[in-house]
Amino acid sequence: MEREVKRLEEFRQLRKEIRSSQEHLVIGIDISKDTHNALMRTSGGKVVFRRLSFNNTREGFETLLLQVEAMRVQHGLKEVVFGMEPTANYHKPLGEFLTIKDTRSC
Repeated sequence: MEREVKRLEEFRQLRKEIRSSQEHLVIGIDISKDTHNALMRTSGGKVVFRRLSFNNTREGFETLLLQVEAMRVQHGLKEVVFGMEPTANYHKPLGEFLTIKDTRSC
């Protein structure tokens, strides 16, 4: 329970930080069994990449990170935040990959 409270507080702090910044690239990921879809936008709401489909594999995750880095550099953004909704257990491989790569995820 205490861990969940801490995680919720971290999420609220991150949300506050993103809303007050113009330096974040926000990645929203729709999770499914075999293929995920990502939308990339600035913290101000400007969509910079409408739909990136990638496989639920290490190679797919690497494709995601390459495209995210390209968009971050192209738009001069400093921070990247990934968000996804847990769907069955399909989100776990991507979540673990992003954790290992030391990204900010919620």
